[in-house]
Amino acid sequence: MPSEDYLRPTAYLDSDHPLVVSTARDLTAGAATDVERLGRIYHYVRDLPYDILASFRYLAQGETAASAVLEHGVAFCMGKASSFVALSRAAGIPARVAFQALDAPKMEFLSPEVRVLWGGPAGRPLPWHSLGEAFVDGRWIKLDATIDAPTASRLGKPYTVDYDGRTDIPTVEGPVLRENGSYADYPAEVADWYLRVSREVLDALSSPAAHDRVAADDVLWSGPDPESVSRQAVA
Repeated sequence: MPSEDYLRPTAYLDSDHPLVVSTARDLTAGAATDVERLGRIYHYVRDLPYDILASFRYLAQGETAASAVLEHGVAFCMGKASSFVALSRAAGIPARVAFQALDAPKMEFLSPEVRVLWGGPAGRPLPWHSLGEAFVDGRWIKLDATIDAPTASRLGKPYTVDYDGRTDIPTVEGPVLRENGSYADYPAEVADWYLRVSREVLDALSSPAAHDRVAADDVLWSGPDPESVSRQAVA
């Protein structure tokens, strides 16, 4: 059985928040197994609307916890992963956050305003894509819930793996360039980076000068150093 760390609430994964607790209870009511409980949580989180710009607006205000995602009802990868993990923990299922670097040159799922900034002249990878992992039936599985199914289908990248409680469900955003490890909580460096990106994007949308600066900032868009952060990884 995994460590109790994968069931504990944290500031980001606030599985003890009343909204998280009540949502998990409602989602899993009547479910007989952890596989069924996890499937209900996965589908609920996956099909919350994906909107990175709308999510940046509340994230930039410091609303970083999973409960904020449920309150706003819209998310990008950070919020999808945190709400999935928090809801799973609230339902008694061990869960953790994982990160990947993705090759997604078209970035078709990003809001157009964010895509212009992030993509740059030659395209940039998504260096710290978040997803959730859960421990069920004796093993960890990766369940990427980032893009809601209607949006994935509309943009020609539908999910090709159905949830069965055994099989990993990969992202539909693009190939994985690098696994950045799994963590019991959001590493501070990654959480702080997401917060900074959200604020920089909103600043860029307020003035042409800031727009040019943010669009050209390769250091910003590369994210924290993977080797440094990975020292905190559990897997």
